[in-house]
Amino acid sequence: MHTRSSEMKQRLLVLAGLAGILGGVAVALAYGLHPPESSPETVASPMWAWIHVLFLVSLICGVFLLQGLLARFLDAGGRPIGVLWYVLAVISLLLILGLDYAEIFIFPVLAVEFPEVVARYGDGVAMPSLAFVFPASGALFLVGWSLFAFQLKRVRAVDPRAALGLSISVVAFAAGLSGFLPFVAVKVGAALFGAGLAWTGWSLVGQARSMS
Repeated sequence: MHTRSSEMKQRLLVLAGLAGILGGVAVALAYGLHPPESSPETVASPMWAWIHVLFLVSLICGVFLLQGLLARFLDAGGRPIGVLWYVLAVISLLLILGLDYAEIFIFPVLAVEFPEVVARYGDGVAMPSLAFVFPASGALFLVGWSLFAFQLKRVRAVDPRAALGLSISVVAFAAGLSGFLPFVAVKVGAALFGAGLAWTGWSLVGQARSMS
């Protein structure tokens, strides 16, 4: 029974690692293809929807990666403070997922039926109702992911270099999304974050295979 349980855990960790790799590729592609402006014509285009579907894939994969990383973190003797950073990281993805859902299923319809709304608010993040949610999710993302990655490095739950790279890439991505830098900074930050996710996922796969 113990052997079967270990094998199942190993497989789940491998799947979580592969999800990290897929999520890293998806987020890099999504932002690499993302247009710099969000006019009604752009938001109503099929390309807009597909770009945000890619981003949705990256968010879902990120949640699964975090589950595997938490398991490794606890096995490596991680402290409760690390679990707190993990929780913040998951919450940030769930909040952003809600925003991305609107980007896929709501705003393209608004762009066709009520283009004046999209012309005024773009992709929605400037709406008064989202004025708090968007920056709050960004802050949770920055704090949760960067500090959880640091804790992963501290206990060597994954390759410390991968964990450090993930932590640095989170800061770069958050800086790009802050709105204080040109849009190209978002693309560069997303590419770095995607690489960080993929590297961490690959390291998790290696850790899981070493259990056999």
